[in-house]
Amino acid sequence: MNILAPLGEFLDRVIGPLAKRVLSSLGLGYLSYQAVTLIMEQAIQFAKEHYLGLPSAVLGLAGLAGIGEGLGIISAAMLFRVGFNAQRKVIGVLNK
Repeated sequence: MNILAPLGEFLDRVIGPLAKRVLSSLGLGYLSYQAVTLIMEQAIQFAKEHYLGLPSAVLGLAGLAGIGEGLGIISAAMLFRVGFNAQRKVIGVLNK
């Protein structure tokens, strides 16, 4: 008795669509993560260039005020929020 043929058909019908959905959502998540990462890196680089382009006296006062640390905290919060939203969307695709 050959059990492999019915088992293969069962796995193809039951596991096939689930595997396709998981793999497509992982691909979608990876592509969106790469795109968002690229955009956020460019935005952070743009802010750094303009911040470091300030005159030295202004940079000294900004350093004393902690502006650099504040910008770091803000950029980290933005990256977390974007990553969190992207992950929620990927998990939403998996749940459907």
